[in-house]
Amino acid sequence: MRLSIAILAVALLASLSSPASAQQVSPPGPAPNVNASPSVTPPQPSASADLDAYIKNFDYAQLANAVDAMPRSLERDYFAGVLANRTGHVAESIELLTKLLPQLESSEPDRAAVALHSLADDYVKTYRYNDAIPAYEDLLHKFASHVDKVERKSAEDDYRSVLLLRNAPPQTISFDGSIDLATHRNPVLDTIEVDLTINGVEQSWILDTGANFSTVSASFASRLGVRLSHDVAQTQGITGAENKLHVALVPEMKVGGATIHNVALLVLDDDNLNVPAGTTHYQINAVLGYPVLQALKRITFTKDGHFLAGPDSASGQDGARLYMDELTPLLECQVENRKVLFSFDTGANVSVFSDRYHRGFPNEFKGLKKKLYVMAGAGGMKKMSAYYLPEVQLGVGQAHPVLHKVPVVPVIGTDMDRIYGNLGRDLVDPYQSFTIDFESMRFLLGDKLTTQMK
Repeated sequence: MRLSIAILAVALLASLSSPASAQQVSPPGPAPNVNASPSVTPPQPSASADLDAYIKNFDYAQLANAVDAMPRSLERDYFAGVLANRTGHVAESIELLTKLLPQLESSEPDRAAVALHSLADDYVKTYRYNDAIPAYEDLLHKFASHVDKVERKSAEDDYRSVLLLRNAPPQTISFDGSIDLATHRNPVLDTIEVDLTINGVEQSWILDTGANFSTVSASFASRLGVRLSHDVAQTQGITGAENKLHVALVPEMKVGGATIHNVALLVLDDDNLNVPAGTTHYQINAVLGYPVLQALKRITFTKDGHFLAGPDSASGQDGARLYMDELTPLLECQVENRKVLFSFDTGANVSVFSDRYHRGFPNEFKGLKKKLYVMAGAGGMKKMSAYYLPEVQLGVGQAHPVLHKVPVVPVIGTDMDRIYGNLGRDLVDPYQSFTIDFESMRFLLGDKLTTQMK
């Protein structure tokens, strides 16, 4: 889990988690074709081995096809429950996986670990923090040896963060009108921001789908007058630096015609949100993250400076498919006739590809030599050697955007190693708009601009 904001081709990432759901109901993304009632049909080991690999490798489209073809069985319900978690059907995921968990814990520890991690994520998304805590504890105490180092570290950080939210009231949302807010580009960071007034304090907030929590600096939290948790947790940024954090709750936040109650905030020291920007540094104070953006159901960013949202806003159902990696949206793209997943981050102004992309498409790197790449994260900076791809064409639904000078970094020990990279706003800047539809779990690019606008 993470907070990610890319600044002037430098990525700022931290491993964080947060709940995300509208009106305490799991987002109704595209449901896998499953039946929640397990039957007694015996499992098929040869097929299941492939399905376990699909989960590990984030091959969710293939997983969905395989689940649809399986006969009814306990094993099918396990894979369907995991898939429901990845496609936003949280209630279905909880129903399936809780029924199967006792059997998995006694006989299939690898799958028990996957199920527990998925359930913990389901509970966080539905604000059932007191249920998420024992799920994390079972995962970390009983099955830690069945998850790899990166996943274990992520789960440990998530667990400590959720402990700070024990007994916290759930986030809820109500809609009283349309949402059409003016956006602006930060002149230093080039991030997309919107002005919000919360607790009587006006502030520009970065709109960042890559931030698993909405996040504020300690000094801004003081201005807001929110109460910080007594205890602290910590999270590891992309550079490996550890960052201490508190949590706080905003009782009421108005975003246009929407009112969101009990918004969870991560509160970081100012220094950890003071990021390099050219020859100087810039203090980030407020980031509006995935839980609030997802609660708005559908969000559209327009090139002429509008943020449109709400259940009555434009649908993105004809666009590319979205999946979830816990609280991080993953966008399905076509690369050389293959469907692969990238995270998509409105807080990042440039895309960065991972070592998995390098391994998956080696022919694109023939003749290329590595160059210096600097990655700055919460609490530090990291220099590395990276390839730069001159041009990459992606298939995103019916659109075919082209990225230029894309850095491809080596293994960095974070969640990004597992997927093909992180897509930033260079993906969407050549288009008049883009829509993220959390109801249909789709991503849609608007018409392409005839001339490039800033």
